[in-house]
Amino acid sequence: MTLSKLDDIRWIIDDAQKFLKREEKRGKTYHGIILDPPAYGRGPGGERWVLDESINEVLDSCAKILEPENSFLVLNLYSLGYSPLISNNLVDSHFQCKEKSFGESFLRSKSGIDLPLGTYVRFKR
Repeated sequence: MTLSKLDDIRWIIDDAQKFLKREEKRGKTYHGIILDPPAYGRGPGGERWVLDESINEVLDSCAKILEPENSFLVLNLYSLGYSPLISNNLVDSHFQCKEKSFGESFLRSKSGIDLPLGTYVRFKR
């Protein structure tokens, strides 16, 4: 944000699904959403998060608050159970996209082996 000389980015640390539901009730919309959910986690109150159980609900909520035009979404999935095609199909089932790309995230080791990290999907409309 600082290097780009931007001052209007809102950084939020919150339970993502609860935040999305509140914003939907408030009628708020966004021009960009970056999703980087864990494969598994626990909230401060012991709430359990499992990507496989919750990703469709999160994407559905995002679809309701993302502006239909002049908007973007970036989704990173760090679960080796999701192929790039599965990730792409998830996004397609919730959004109408103009320009989209998807693929596998990886790190190249010093020995030259590509180490898988997960998948990504990004689009703009």
